[in-house]
Amino acid sequence: MMTHKNIFVACDVSNQKEILDLLSKIHEKISGIKIGLQYITQSSPEDIKELRKFNKPIFYDAKFFDIKNTLVSSIKSLEELKVSYATVHLLNGLDSLKAANDAAKKININLLGVSVLTSFDDNELEQLGFIGKVKEQVERLIKIALKANLHGIICSPHEVKMIKKIAPKLKCFTPGIRQSETKDDQKRTMSARQAIKEGSDCLIIGRPITEGNPKENIQKILSSIN
Repeated sequence: MMTHKNIFVACDVSNQKEILDLLSKIHEKISGIKIGLQYITQSSPEDIKELRKFNKPIFYDAKFFDIKNTLVSSIKSLEELKVSYATVHLLNGLDSLKAANDAAKKININLLGVSVLTSFDDNELEQLGFIGKVKEQVERLIKIALKANLHGIICSPHEVKMIKKIAPKLKCFTPGIRQSETKDDQKRTMSARQAIKEGSDCLIIGRPITEGNPKENIQKILSSIN
């Protein structure tokens, strides 16, 4: 059964005090710390390094998407931060992903490929000009992630079973975890318990933990899956 060892808290905050206050309350109940654009764009390298004091792997979620040279250089720039995970869009393409993954391995970073954001549904993809439904797009991208030998992928829990059939060695990190009917801006969601049943390797949970009382929220989530 999944435990707190498989839960990364998404720290969508804007300053160092907020993230330190949050982590001081829940660090013993989580596996890792995910920092995204809201925090990254407001923080210095020293701020990020300070998070190491909680002795948790840091997941740098910048979702890099650029030409190969810039993509690889961006990954290399993370070496000083000593993060454990970083994200790149699978739409970068196979050649760029292979190069980025080679660079990541040299500095002990596990590279995760972003498939289709959990805030997207079939209608959004159609408006953007993609052919087919979300699951079809995810399937195409997962095959690229597998060829690039990435550590894992970011996907909705709704696609996990399909992904495990295609690429069982890829670790599935799943955002879009919601414990109630409230979905916010997310569209392809599941409860923590449902996501585990689908085969998620790691849950990425933000607002269901951070909004309100984080200590009570994380305990409710843990109780729901144990």
